[in-house]
Amino acid sequence: MTDRALVLGLPLLHEAGRQALRAHYRLIEHDDPAQVAQDIAEADALYAYPPMKVTAPVIANARRLKVIAAAGSGVDHIDLVAARADGIVVTHAVGAGALSVAEHAIGHVLCLAKRLLELDCAVREGGRFGPRLDNPYEEISGRTLAIVGFGAIGRELARISARGFGMDVIAVTRDGAPVHDDNVQRTLPLHEALAMADIVSVHTPLTPATRGLVGRTELACMKPTAWLVDTSRGGVVDAAALYEALARGRLAGAALDVFDPEPPPTSHPLLSLPNVIVSPHCAGITRSAYRRLSLAAAADIDHALRGLRPPGLVTPESWAGSRAAALSSRSERTIQPGELQ
Repeated sequence: MTDRALVLGLPLLHEAGRQALRAHYRLIEHDDPAQVAQDIAEADALYAYPPMKVTAPVIANARRLKVIAAAGSGVDHIDLVAARADGIVVTHAVGAGALSVAEHAIGHVLCLAKRLLELDCAVREGGRFGPRLDNPYEEISGRTLAIVGFGAIGRELARISARGFGMDVIAVTRDGAPVHDDNVQRTLPLHEALAMADIVSVHTPLTPATRGLVGRTELACMKPTAWLVDTSRGGVVDAAALYEALARGRLAGAALDVFDPEPPPTSHPLLSLPNVIVSPHCAGITRSAYRRLSLAAAADIDHALRGLRPPGLVTPESWAGSRAAALSSRSERTIQPGELQ
């Protein structure tokens, strides 16, 4: 057992991840983000996930911190500039929750198409039983799907959509580069993809460049019969513009797993619309993904604290000159892949 302390942002680490780390490190878990910010002064590593914010003041108090491991792929809750300036590396678990998010997006689409929440409520409330031809339900097979942001999640969603539902998949990439994927029919610029799509699913990180990426102009490109699904980050889609499009019938429906801020107030305009389905930023957390995410974070933390380059570095160029890179690893061992199964 070393004297290194690992402070977890909040106690959301799968037991498999805990076991992998306990053999070598002392783990500290807190329910209160304020307590985490206080104890970080003595910590060597931080496991952080939203809603905790790892801000510049928090980082300035982290005198011993070597690594911040994000719980998923998104790192918009971490001040990357401040971390790098202090020699702290940031890691994320790209791909560990990709299948879960992709399945969640498909679930949202099916809920919109089949009106499942509406039907569930109708049966529970004793409403008319049986099909209604004046309120038809839709099929999603054969539809055109635009995937905005084609990373690990986008690839999984393309596979499920093309192979499972025979969808015509369009990819929208960050730099416009064509996608070489058997499940993708074409790569198009954002506005062209939006105009062609029956379903749009957003999967981009939140950065200054992507904030408001889908706004009033972009929504106006979409078919009035189209659905929008957002499981990325609140702020990528302009909420006010989305409300306007839905309320005025310029868009058929939307499904949202993310908001800005989170949680949204109960008075949020989008929550008043019957053609909006919501979930509480949970798309990437299933039983299996929860385990994979924690093991990926554990491996990244272990590598960094032994002076080895972590697999999940957000910015690889930040490794040279970091506090973690300065650590000696000659007499240390790392958590081996077999321990992370």
